[in-house]
Amino acid sequence: MNDGFAFPFAIAMIVSMMGVDTAVSVLPRAGLESFYVARSVTAERVGNTAHLTVDREVKRPIHMGFVVRVFEKAERGWAQVCFSEHGPFLYTPEDDEPDPITMDWWTVGDCPVLPPGPARIVTTWTPEPQGMGSVSIVTEVP
Repeated sequence: MNDGFAFPFAIAMIVSMMGVDTAVSVLPRAGLESFYVARSVTAERVGNTAHLTVDREVKRPIHMGFVVRVFEKAERGWAQVCFSEHGPFLYTPEDDEPDPITMDWWTVGDCPVLPPGPARIVTTWTPEPQGMGSVSIVTEVP
C-alpha cells in the first residue's frame, strides 16, 4: 500500500468499526417476552397440596432461575410460610411438564404442602444473565 494512503486508510477502518459497534450497541435488546411468556398459573386444592395449571410459552431457549413463595392468610394480610429458589435451568420450547403439576414438582420438593385455608403462591422467573427483567405470577388458592 502506498505510504500516502496508509494513515487515511487506518483512520477510515477505525471510524467504520466504531460505527458498527455503536450501531449494534444502540439496537434494542430482545426482551424476556421474546423468549418466555407466562400468562397464568391457577391452582386447585387437593387435600393439603394443590395441582397447578400453567399457561406459559417458551418461544426460544433461555436459562432462568425461579423463586416460589407460599403465603398463608394472616391477621394482617399474608405471611410467608415457605420459600423455594432454584436454577438457572434451561427452558426450551420442547420441554414437557408433568400431568398433574404438583406443588412438590413446582417447588423442587421445598414446599409440597399448602397451609390450611386460603393460600397464595407467588412464582417469579428471572433470566440468566440478568438484564431482561423478570416475570411474576400470583396464584390464589381457596
